[in-house]
Amino acid sequence: MLGRLFGLPPIAYFVLAPIFVALGVFGLVYENGRDAERTAALSHPAPEPVELQDVTSGDTGNDFNEIVVAGQADVDNMIELTSTRRGRTRSRELFIALYATDATDFSGPVTAVLEIDGVISDERLGEFYVGDGPAGPVFLANGVLTEGSNRDVDKAFEGRKTVAESVYTIRPFLEGRAEGLKPTGMGPVILVLGLILGALLGGYGFFRKRRVDAAKEQEAAELAEA
Repeated sequence: MLGRLFGLPPIAYFVLAPIFVALGVFGLVYENGRDAERTAALSHPAPEPVELQDVTSGDTGNDFNEIVVAGQADVDNMIELTSTRRGRTRSRELFIALYATDATDFSGPVTAVLEIDGVISDERLGEFYVGDGPAGPVFLANGVLTEGSNRDVDKAFEGRKTVAESVYTIRPFLEGRAEGLKPTGMGPVILVLGLILGALLGGYGFFRKRRVDAAKEQEAAELAEA
């Protein structure tokens, strides 16, 4: 792949350079906006708890789409996905299907999922427990809510449960609300990376152009001498 990248015509690098710079600027604006939302969320207490069946489609109305939601957890069918590369674990995610607090069983399609990054102990998982519902334990989670299709959820429950086309995914603040909403400061980092890559590509394009021009001049000179 690197061979292909370094073997492009010079004009390609002059096109790619400003694209990477633009991506860096976009990343700065996007991440700064998200950090502003995190800061706004931390400026006031967490939102009031809401039962899963009362969550409406669209924005939660809270800063950074924060939510405190209660739902029955199908703990007997938790799914763990592990990503490995060259024998090493790259990531691990735990998926727990959530159902309405008044659901009488867990036979319906998966419309909400508690998605937990990394390894979590049984003791830590038990901290989500707040009571019992008609079908199973009720979990209360404070985290960030997203809505839409989720390929990881589809993969996790494939052959096990039917997954709705649009799923509520709740990523809980495992290290606490303050840590989960702490600004990342990644905006300037992304901008700098974009500027560096843009400069490198532009410089390499200029270098390639000089070499190509020199080769053409050499070829023209040899033809003139022949």
